[in-house]
Amino acid sequence: MSSGIQSLLRTEKEAAEIVNEARKYRTNRLKTAKADAQSEIDEYKKQKETELQDYEKKHAGLNESIDKEADAQVENELNDIRAKYTEKKTSVVTLLVDATVKPTPELHINAA
Repeated sequence: MSSGIQSLLRTEKEAAEIVNEARKYRTNRLKTAKADAQSEIDEYKKQKETELQDYEKKHAGLNESIDKEADAQVENELNDIRAKYTEKKTSVVTLLVDATVKPTPELHINAA
């Protein structure tokens, strides 16, 4: 009987070693999988960053040209406003002075 118990203990010890080896193997596989996944993520990140940089380079001139066109349009509008100001300045001043100096009393529309 003693040899049967020793045999069982030996078998149990061997089984524990096999389980430990399996755990070590699984742990190593998980570490390897994580490392592989991280390297794939880094590679994908680099690829997307490169694509973004290419896109920015391709469309960088577009933004500058739009800004230049907008600036030119604003400048043209300002020039038009300045021209109208200088053209109508004297007539507006005359109209305001006349309205202040020579008032024409009128009844309001709602007063009638």
